[in-house]
Amino acid sequence: MTAQQETSSADVVLTALLSGIDQEIAEELRREQQLTDDSGSAQTLTEIGRHICFTLAGQHLAVPLSLVIEVGELETVRPLPFLPSWSEGVTNLRGEIVSVTNLAVLFKITEKIPKKGRTVIILHEKGMKTAAIVDKITGTRLLYRKEGMKHLDAAAVPVDFISGSALFLAENGEHELELFDGSKLLSSIRLQ
Repeated sequence: MTAQQETSSADVVLTALLSGIDQEIAEELRREQQLTDDSGSAQTLTEIGRHICFTLAGQHLAVPLSLVIEVGELETVRPLPFLPSWSEGVTNLRGEIVSVTNLAVLFKITEKIPKKGRTVIILHEKGMKTAAIVDKITGTRLLYRKEGMKHLDAAAVPVDFISGSALFLAENGEHELELFDGSKLLSSIRLQ
């Protein structure tokens, strides 16, 4: 067999392999789009995009990736006088001064969040930014809505700041969470 024939044979094998992978991905996507409920009837999932998933006082929440600049550990916070109790002050984000919002205090959650090593989600929209303190980032996930999906019982976050429920698919099944309304937080009169 010549070198050209070997290359051609390898191309055919690679093309067949890639075609098989594409077909498996397409079948899995079709399976994910059609789930059955308890009665056995098919339910359609509607993709609502990628979200940053996090917890706050044990409640599982998600905020659209489009509202997030970054996530990470909160470093230095400079307190300022005459701010409401839920505003811890400001922090320097690569040369830009950003307010720090303690969501637990804002929502009157009694659980204590440690002062060191706190996790924040930097939210932005229409020129408004804040570093929102959360318990833990649990991941970036593609979320879906399902027909007839009901709101979960809001535990920590007031219903005014919840824009609905969604779910993500994992190996061990569906996992539901609440959609945190980051736009409402940013446009809230209390932050301006």
